[in-house]
Amino acid sequence: MIINKNINNYAFNKKLSIKEALKKIEETKLKTLFIVDSLGHLEGVIVDGDIRRWLLTADDSNIEQPIHNILREDYVATSINSSSQEIKGLFNSKIKTIPLINDLGVLCAVAESQNISPDDRVYIIAEIGNNHQGNLEIAKKLIDECVESDVDCIKFQMRTMSTLYTNKGDSSDISADLGDQYTLDLLSKFQLSDDDLYAAFDYCLEKGKTPLCTPWDLDSLKKLEAYGMPAYKIASADFTNYELLEAVAKTYKPLFCSTGMSTEQEIIQSSDFLSSLGAQCIFLHCNSTYPTPYKDINLNYLPRLKKITKSLVGYSGHERGIHIPM
Repeated sequence: MIINKNINNYAFNKKLSIKEALKKIEETKLKTLFIVDSLGHLEGVIVDGDIRRWLLTADDSNIEQPIHNILREDYVATSINSSSQEIKGLFNSKIKTIPLINDLGVLCAVAESQNISPDDRVYIIAEIGNNHQGNLEIAKKLIDECVESDVDCIKFQMRTMSTLYTNKGDSSDISADLGDQYTLDLLSKFQLSDDDLYAAFDYCLEKGKTPLCTPWDLDSLKKLEAYGMPAYKIASADFTNYELLEAVAKTYKPLFCSTGMSTEQEIIQSSDFLSSLGAQCIFLHCNSTYPTPYKDINLNYLPRLKKITKSLVGYSGHERGIHIPM
């Protein structure tokens, strides 16, 4: 399930004509439109099948009349404050999207039923990270290479340096040790600005690929939520950061969680914590050394990871070459 707060593709004014509604269904490739009044209050739901049935049975099939005239009254909706378990319980073979409304009846988000199962083909995520060197044009070239490779998803990282580090990310801080100064200097130089990062996400979408991002702090998560990021990656370093885990889980979006810096007991504790919040997680076997020696990769741990997390699992590789993923 994905909670989509970017409702522009779903919500349409009740004055929209039936003809325009058909065009919107074709343009957006969505089968469901949510009809609202001028203040955003949800007035009804229309699916493409409703319009087809109306065209076949109506005495007056004037498609220039307002869509409001043929709205369904028996639609399913729920509160934006409903738990993920409550929302999931409303999906069935026919209902794949559920409008989420606030106490005033205003449409705030749409829950979309999306599942990844062991029967699906492998989902491949290309990691760009900070390899763009802080340059949007390089980022776009890397995205083009990812598109050429036909990956499913392209991942970046976002840090708000001023809040993530106690010294506000100051690489010249003489009180920090040399390793910290070196790391902070690199991160400061090679980060994309927020606007450039959003532009990179947009470029991924233009190329037909899903963008993904790792939020390293709560401020970055807020920015990514405002953008409309469809899912999140949790870095190995944050897999025991319960404050961040809880905040990301409460977006109700799919999470990819790397486990490379955790003991097995920590993996169990964090996966149980996320499960208690109703989070949808895929846990990635990972080794946080760069590059990872082949002798330390231990792919045999994947079945064990699946057993202890009771979830789907994947692999996040830091080794050289393509042989291990293959």
